[in-house]
Amino acid sequence: MERMAIRSTLRYICIAFVAYVSGYVFSWLSYEPTAMIGGLWAVISGLIVSEPATVQESISTAKTRIIGSAIGSVFAAIYLLLFTFDAITYALFIGVASLLCYQVNCGQHVKLAAITISVVIIVSTVSDINPVLNATLRLFESCIGVGTGVLISYLLDKCFRTGNEQL
Repeated sequence: MERMAIRSTLRYICIAFVAYVSGYVFSWLSYEPTAMIGGLWAVISGLIVSEPATVQESISTAKTRIIGSAIGSVFAAIYLLLFTFDAITYALFIGVASLLCYQVNCGQHVKLAAITISVVIIVSTVSDINPVLNATLRLFESCIGVGTGVLISYLLDKCFRTGNEQL
């Protein structure tokens, strides 16, 4: 098996474990019924930022992930304070959020904002969590996952570096 495959496999295992446990515990301390969602959301964030080839690219992706999650969390909280869920207002609100992102030169964050809006709205709809708490938890879980993904990618790059070759 080639070293790149081993490194990637180790990276995914480490991120899945560390991000899940960290996100789960963080959410459990604030609102136990959504703790598993917190772990999952942290893992997703960690895996997203660990994908680029270099740690610098991971850091750039991390910034986009955090900003997109922050935008999405704010929009989702606003939506949940104004509306009860239905597919039409949900889809239209994602459209409004997308247009506003483009208007303020945040177009690169639209996809992650829309994903975050979706997660926050659906979790709030299927549970009795306060919408603002839910949006806040999902944002912090994203940050936990992002930090985990960048840190583990960095550490594995250091461990697998041989001479000038970086896997």
